[in-house]
Amino acid sequence: MLAARSALARLGDREIVVVGRTAAAARRTRLERAAIVVSWLGNGTIYLILAGLLVIFAGRASMRTLALAALCGAVSHLVYPAIKRVAARPRPFEHRAGPRASAVPLDAFSFPSGHLMTLAATVTPVLLRWPRLWLVAAGLWLVLAWSRLATAHHYPSDLLGGTLLGVAVALAVVGLAG
Repeated sequence: MLAARSALARLGDREIVVVGRTAAAARRTRLERAAIVVSWLGNGTIYLILAGLLVIFAGRASMRTLALAALCGAVSHLVYPAIKRVAARPRPFEHRAGPRASAVPLDAFSFPSGHLMTLAATVTPVLLRWPRLWLVAAGLWLVLAWSRLATAHHYPSDLLGGTLLGVAVALAVVGLAG
């Protein structure tokens, strides 16, 4: 475990430049507030909005998929806090060369991104049912990922790790659900 933490620290030393540039660009272009709002939506509100839109556009056909998406999101919320405690990766704003945080994070550690893990976990069953929505899902991912960098809450590898873990959780849950 110590080797993994050390590897994450070395990776953070390389990635801090990307986080710093993204956060600085958000402040310079007055998009910092947008990043904070998007991050806040990713705390849970976005899922209610997306579920409502899916019901509006797909009606009763969406119910099983919505139930699976909710289950996948719940499982990801059970999994990611444990991974964060084990990885114990400090957030980019705590890095010696890190930018300041734009908002207070929900928890102490950076890896993996719980926001991206939850998004990937909940969107995967929807994409399995309606693959034509991949562009919408990719847009949501990009905006949420940008917001997590712009608020200096995550490194790029946290976002990738969270996404991959979320997809893995969703595929396991969907597979078990049959």
